[in-house]
Amino acid sequence: MPDPYPALAINGPPLTGDVLTWVDRLAALLDDFSPLAIDHAAPDARQMLVYFSSRPDRDAALQAVIAAAAPGVSVSAVSVADDGWAERSQADLRAVRVGRIIVAPPWDLPDTTSDGEDTTVVVQIRPALGFGSGHHPTTRLALLGLQQIPLHDRTVLDLGTGSGVLAIAAVQLGAQAAIGIDRDTDALESARESLALNNVAHRVELYACALADAAHVADVIVANLTGATLTHQRQAIQALTRPGGHLVLSGILSTEAASVATAYDAVGPCIWRAAENEWVGMMFRNDRPRDKAQVLPH
Repeated sequence: MPDPYPALAINGPPLTGDVLTWVDRLAALLDDFSPLAIDHAAPDARQMLVYFSSRPDRDAALQAVIAAAAPGVSVSAVSVADDGWAERSQADLRAVRVGRIIVAPPWDLPDTTSDGEDTTVVVQIRPALGFGSGHHPTTRLALLGLQQIPLHDRTVLDLGTGSGVLAIAAVQLGAQAAIGIDRDTDALESARESLALNNVAHRVELYACALADAAHVADVIVANLTGATLTHQRQAIQALTRPGGHLVLSGILSTEAASVATAYDAVGPCIWRAAENEWVGMMFRNDRPRDKAQVLPH
């Protein structure tokens, strides 16, 4: 019998409207603890389950949630049997369109890849545990940001690649090549499957490393992280961007947008910004010299 998954059961008030919820806030917080999946099936449900690959990750996340939880939110550590919940939780997902891009699971591929004068880009992703299926606003904002600049003959670096959806979309949009990095080896395995599904393994390279250890410089950086990570790692992220290049940032709560914008003012102007619900995406152009300590070789 498979070992149960270490998980957190988090309970809070019912969700109403399109305002920032306790689920959104805690999902952003929990991203720093490498969750396998977050299960919150019904919009008005009072509980979400957060699954982890290890008890230390679960226990560290438990303490963070206890410290940050709003009034009316409770959390407990639980173990959840592997009874096929992962497959069931993904089975009803359908294709999602973001501008010219359609992100689709294998069971809901579109019949056509053209739409008027613009060619529609189809990215096939088999939903797996974790983010990256195109169904989260932060992924959609990152995909939208990639469509705001020409990518032909440019290189793209995807920080925290997850399923690989952003790196794949970049080369499908015309980028010369893309590199995806992630500290989670399970995520990289999912990304390799995605590359094979989309026949782009020869155009996308994957590396297991943390952001602080990344050593690749690219024309375009796409980073769907958290607002706090983007702010704290601004110098490292800028150092990975060629002069004149662009930084597409997502994973930013509206409450974090001002601090992220202030941090990246040291990079260059914000040339694009969009929001979905309480999430914000931004793009900056790298017009300013990188800090000497952060300059990396080409």
